[in-house]
Amino acid sequence: MKLLTAMMGCALLAACNDPAATGNGAASAPLGPDPVEAQIAKLNPTQQRTAFFRAINDADYDCQNVVNVVSKGRVDGKPVWAVECNAGAQYVIALERGGIFKVSGVPKSLRR
Repeated sequence: MKLLTAMMGCALLAACNDPAATGNGAASAPLGPDPVEAQIAKLNPTQQRTAFFRAINDADYDCQNVVNVVSKGRVDGKPVWAVECNAGAQYVIALERGGIFKVSGVPKSLRR
């Protein structure tokens, strides 16, 4: 029983010195490139337009057809694209970590 208690004590002390066990080291370590960003970069232009079309429509914006996509580099460390739809609506799409698109835009007015 004394041996088991000593082993448990050693294990607890070892865990106290392990930054990964306490979460201190994991939060400060820089994240590597997002694999979803690499997948988007590998898509041909038609497939990229399709991915952005889905993101725009999933965000409840109107877009019948994506006609132009321009990479805008990084904003706050996230890749950003300017996307234009055939009706003139323009959107900014940022890729959040884990493959989540954040869409913002100025949809074209339906008023004539």
